[in-house]
Amino acid sequence: MESLHRLINESQRQYSPELRSFAVNEVNLTGYTDEHNMLQAVITPKRQGVEIGPDQIMGLILAFFIGNSTLSTDSCHEYKWCLASNKIGITFCRVTQITKTTSSWQTSCSKVMLGANFDADGTLIMTNSNCAMIKRLVSIMNSG
Repeated sequence: MESLHRLINESQRQYSPELRSFAVNEVNLTGYTDEHNMLQAVITPKRQGVEIGPDQIMGLILAFFIGNSTLSTDSCHEYKWCLASNKIGITFCRVTQITKTTSSWQTSCSKVMLGANFDADGTLIMTNSNCAMIKRLVSIMNSG
């Protein structure tokens, strides 16, 4: 959990250094094993007193780090983090869904697409740095 917290705060400093850092209790990680004995996790960054937009950007950056399956020859290949092995620079994890809320009181979520369509196993394909949203996230992460 400490490396997740550190990754979120370091990434946030790249795009919004004026925002206060996430406190440990403002990053929620829920993990479980599904019916196929696969590790599943839900990560929720949410701060009180901060508008939803910046936390949504942070959630997208985190999803990209976890689901980034770009090749080592791609310009954004170093932006990877593996939740299972707790290592920066690699990932064995994949993202199956990204959702967002538009207000802090809202209980329903809408889906967000990051990267291409879904792979055969139901994971988002994040291999193309030509995707406009991925380009913007990489630009944000390179700006610091």
